[in-house]
Amino acid sequence: MPDAKADKLWVEATDVMLLMRLVQALGFQSDGCTWQLAKQRGDRAIRGMGSKKFAEVVQELVFLGYGEVKIEKPLTYRSLKEMA
Repeated sequence: MPDAKADKLWVEATDVMLLMRLVQALGFQSDGCTWQLAKQRGDRAIRGMGSKKFAEVVQELVFLGYGEVKIEKPLTYRSLKEMA
């Protein structure tokens, strides 16, 4: 049973990384990236994460220095540099 739990955590981490990369890529657009845009461009797994996970990803990207919050409502992320 521990393998199933580890597999679930791995899938969740992978999905969050995919969301992070999508938000970062869309953040280079002139209007930035909102949850609505990420939801439209993302797959089923990304759409299932919800706006709270989007906000967490934006906060992490800002903390890591990859971008900034352009507008608070609706939360809009703007990329400043490429991810390594």
